[in-house]
Amino acid sequence: MMHLREAARGCVAALALLGCADAAPTVTVTGCTSSAQCDDGVACTTDLCVVGGACQHVTDASRCASGMTCDAVRGCITPGSTTCSRAVDCDDGVPCTRAACLVDRSCSHVAQDDQCPTGQRCDLRRGCSSGTSGGCATAADCDDHFACTDDVCGVDGTCTHVAQNARCTSGMRCIAGMGCIAERACATNAECDDHLACNGSETCSELACVAGTAMSCDDGDACTVDTCVEGSTATCAHAPNPTCAGTTVRSGFYDLAMPVSYMCSGLGMPVVNYTFQALQFTVTGATMTVNGAPVPMTGSTPDATGRFRVSGTMSGDCNETYTLEGTFSTATHFTGAYSQSFAGISCGFTDCAARAWSVTGTAR
Repeated sequence: MMHLREAARGCVAALALLGCADAAPTVTVTGCTSSAQCDDGVACTTDLCVVGGACQHVTDASRCASGMTCDAVRGCITPGSTTCSRAVDCDDGVPCTRAACLVDRSCSHVAQDDQCPTGQRCDLRRGCSSGTSGGCATAADCDDHFACTDDVCGVDGTCTHVAQNARCTSGMRCIAGMGCIAERACATNAECDDHLACNGSETCSELACVAGTAMSCDDGDACTVDTCVEGSTATCAHAPNPTCAGTTVRSGFYDLAMPVSYMCSGLGMPVVNYTFQALQFTVTGATMTVNGAPVPMTGSTPDATGRFRVSGTMSGDCNETYTLEGTFSTATHFTGAYSQSFAGISCGFTDCAARAWSVTGTAR
């Protein structure tokens, strides 16, 4: 029986003849003892532990959909596509480079010499190098894989990447080490600030300005027009919605312009004694209830003209009936009349009398 490692060596050695994979394997030294220890989480690679305790990850495009190829790090991708959504998607396996996902979803890899030992330079493909001062011998050694730059190897062995904006599409510009990026690049959050508070705080992320979260002024009332007002700070304004006038009332407390007060007695004892300067409106479906008077008053919600009428009765030997009727000019303001009446045999032993008050109410 052929051992797993022997099978792996056979497959790698005959890539072209047997179709075992579509690219040379990526090798990682791990001290593995079984292929199970080499799982890289990439579905389109064959993960093998070969002689010497090294993991091999052999890409196999046959595991990808038609037209796609297998990338040893990102899995199945469309050739030439921009697939990153975060910096980790752009990891090139070179420790001395800074990987970033740009606003156009393309990957950027910037060499950082300070990540190398003293006297070495960072090469985008080979990592830290102790060769000539720049690590290059020809222009090919300086290829940064960005089409918009001219890559030059100087006489001192130093690579230079000259940006050519003309090679970028409209609205883009070329930056060495990054390629073509959106015209409005940034380095700090301050560069993205549009000095408007209502649309939130803008930030700079991956060299591109990102919009902030707009301030929410929604008060949950469909009968108000909610807006954010710019100023030294953002504030919310809630104007009456004209489409709601006369048809919808906002639930809540309504303060009256003048208090309503009444007292009557019978046989030397108080029968009715109340004072109120606010009423609470509650809308539930097509029913409206008003609390705050001696008894709860109920009725239908305002009609198309804004008119409404609610009433309530306290039953007894002397029935007390209280009524509020009027018109809503907006969803938060009404004018009308509050009235009371008394009926029953025992009412004759009291000085309680029918009465009405003009009232005006405004939502808090």
